[in-house]
Amino acid sequence: MKSNVLKYVISIMLCLLFIGCIVTSVNADDSSDLTMLSLSKGGIVINYPSDWGYSQATSQYSIMSISKLDSIDALGVGQVNINIEKKPLEGDFYTFVNDTYKSMSKDSSFELISSGEVTLKDMAALEYIYTSSQNDTTVKEHKAVWFEKGGQAYVLLYSAPLDQFESNLYVFDYILTDIQIN
Repeated sequence: MKSNVLKYVISIMLCLLFIGCIVTSVNADDSSDLTMLSLSKGGIVINYPSDWGYSQATSQYSIMSISKLDSIDALGVGQVNINIEKKPLEGDFYTFVNDTYKSMSKDSSFELISSGEVTLKDMAALEYIYTSSQNDTTVKEHKAVWFEKGGQAYVLLYSAPLDQFESNLYVFDYILTDIQIN
């Protein structure tokens, strides 16, 4: 009888040890070795996680662009990206930005979700959230935050396919709170 109880206790202990090893293994796989990287260009400094990388942007006004590394397609284009642009300001800042979105609203592939004033590093800024479709197949959501500095209009633009927008938004939001503007 004592032998059966001892075997039973040892079996339970081994099961608990085995389960503990599995849980530890799963937790170890969940934690990654992400580090923060820094990028400085055009008077802007951003910090971002190492699962994102510097990328090229097609806009002539782009001063820096990063993409989530696992979102880069076969053509080398990041489908989840953050682009920072600097444009010469023509006239009043608010009119300049609002006119940009008025002209976009004439395009049927564009849908404005929300717009309004926000604060970025103690500066007045404008935020626009909208969707756009490319070739009637890929729908992306965008969040743009505009601010004025030194006669220039800056925009930080986050773009991602609809199904990836919310899950990666935290990186853009972090950059907004941590950005250094010189």
